[in-house]
Amino acid sequence: MRHRAWLLAAVVLLGLAAWLMARGDDKATSAKKPRVEFPRHPRGPEVERSQRRRTLPLPRAADPSQEQKLRRDPLLTALPTDKATSVVVFEASALKESPAGKLWLDCMLANLDMDSFEELEDELGIDVLEDIDRIAASSGALVVVSGEFPSARLDSLRGGRRAYGARGVLFEEEGRSPVLGRWGDGLLFVGKDAQAIEAAIDRLEDKVAPAPPVIPEWASYGDAYGVLSADDVAELLEGSAPDIAERLRGAVSQVELHVDASEDVAIVAEVTGPMAADVDDLGKTLGTALSLGRLKAQADGEEQLAELLDLASVSPRNGRFSLDLALPLPMIQNVLGRCRERRKDGEAPGEEATGGEGGAAR
Repeated sequence: MRHRAWLLAAVVLLGLAAWLMARGDDKATSAKKPRVEFPRHPRGPEVERSQRRRTLPLPRAADPSQEQKLRRDPLLTALPTDKATSVVVFEASALKESPAGKLWLDCMLANLDMDSFEELEDELGIDVLEDIDRIAASSGALVVVSGEFPSARLDSLRGGRRAYGARGVLFEEEGRSPVLGRWGDGLLFVGKDAQAIEAAIDRLEDKVAPAPPVIPEWASYGDAYGVLSADDVAELLEGSAPDIAERLRGAVSQVELHVDASEDVAIVAEVTGPMAADVDDLGKTLGTALSLGRLKAQADGEEQLAELLDLASVSPRNGRFSLDLALPLPMIQNVLGRCRERRKDGEAPGEEATGGEGGAAR
């Protein structure tokens, strides 16, 4: 099995590309009006989910009666706390239950040149569809996977094993990366180096001064959610919109992201920055760009792109703005449905098809 050490990390890395960077074919394949529910706030089940996940006590509770209220989410606690770090969390239930998620899982198998996840379960003792609860990837070269992993066998990937802290174990080999790790039976790590995993365990075991998590627990709602640094967002835009990318770097401090994938994929991005006037100006610029793009798509007969932009909007308020974007399910089907076809045609995993309808990216 190829790329074994990166199989867990691939869930996130491929997911980012599939969920947030999908591009449709030149012509619409369905006249169906997308059903979009933009995730603007946590719903009742998500509030209960967040409370249920708070199992990690604070180092010392001043008032014992407040202990449960002050408990923390282990996955969010393990993530880097640097505000310049980008972090995205994926809920495994969304991958199993939503139409787009099922397509995405099939695409991931194709890119890994696998027919099912049974091979991973046989090798590592991890049932991807049942054992994994969440997957979080950070730009700090750390992936954190939460769930129940009493039978995980990470030593089959890395020969060296050493304990770290009270409940941590690292699996590593000199001169090889990534490094793997686990903390108890509920967290797995994939890190660029041992230091990234050791730092996560230190945060969990309160060996460092406490710092607010990059993703506040109240913001852990949606099928995917997280925060993106201004530099990371600008880097994505540099090729297609360098002027906006440069303005974004100067005006924005952080982008809070929430995704609903129950049918069509709906994305809400909350944009904030240190100077309210600069953020307002950037919001107006993006709103104008969306309007012009919509008119051009209509004039060029690009119906699906016009439909996508018709569902996009910028809503400014008090020195910040909200950007709404929807990816209709037919568009996702066009993109992700080609994974296995490319594999059958003999293309390398992850290789983009060229030529023909839909071959050119927008």
